[in-house]
Amino acid sequence: MIDVLDNLGRVITVANGKGGVGKSTTACNLAGLAAAAGWRVLLIDFDPQGNAGHILGYRWAGESDEGQHLVDVLMHSEPLTPLLRDVRPNLDVVPGGEALDSLEDLLAGHLKRGKAVDDLFARALSQVADSYDLVFIDTPPTRPLLLRLALAATRWIIVPTRPGRTSIEGLRALAHGMVAVRDSNPRLELLGALLYDVDTSAHVIRKNAIDDITSALGGVAPVFECVIRHAIAPVCESEEKGLLLYEVAERVESAEPYWVALKEGRRPERVSGSAPALADDFVLLTDEVLRTIDAREKALEVSA
Repeated sequence: MIDVLDNLGRVITVANGKGGVGKSTTACNLAGLAAAAGWRVLLIDFDPQGNAGHILGYRWAGESDEGQHLVDVLMHSEPLTPLLRDVRPNLDVVPGGEALDSLEDLLAGHLKRGKAVDDLFARALSQVADSYDLVFIDTPPTRPLLLRLALAATRWIIVPTRPGRTSIEGLRALAHGMVAVRDSNPRLELLGALLYDVDTSAHVIRKNAIDDITSALGGVAPVFECVIRHAIAPVCESEEKGLLLYEVAERVESAEPYWVALKEGRRPERVSGSAPALADDFVLLTDEVLRTIDAREKALEVSA
């Protein structure tokens, strides 16, 4: 398994044991912005709900296989292939969807018969991962075995969470999943927790949420400096029209393309409005994620 993990050093999974905390929105917008800025990116949707297909538009266009390819890869040892090429420039996708609903039971059956499952996805992904600079995985909240497969192939985890006790409980469920794959994937590491859907003026709520996150994840929980503000309208427009948030924002007259600022390492020059402001948050988050990965990798090289 160690030789497989050598090819998975840039696999980033967005996960939380609770739904409705912005996993799909975060995964899609990070992947889309990184691709727009020039990285070669693969997005894998491991969620039976297939929300990534709505955000990126391919599900509205009838181009999703609803996750059947992932089922065939894991159950019949087919090679993993990015079915959708250039969903955005530099961005390929392996779709999720309702076919994945049956996969949890199939995997459970394998486990009951004493068959190992943790490395199934990791081995398939390792065959294509080195063709990309970054691989993002969107995960379901209520399919523990699907989450386990994703974590076994993951180098870095990003954990979006809303303030509040129910969201924090989801972090504890995720922590159990991380422990379950530790033997098969000792390189799995938390990149950072992300405060999602937070009022920009709610400083006390932010502080309390950070304390809760740290406690839920065992006191080893780096929290991203960037937070994602509360803004319902642009998120709804994104999902309904198949647009990433920066694409929604760029519809505003005189808006500078977001990838320009991300490539140049600065804050975009924005006009006012909830869509541009929310898109700004994701540009800053993408920059922080990429810088954090780079810093962690350099630190590991020094210590090696």
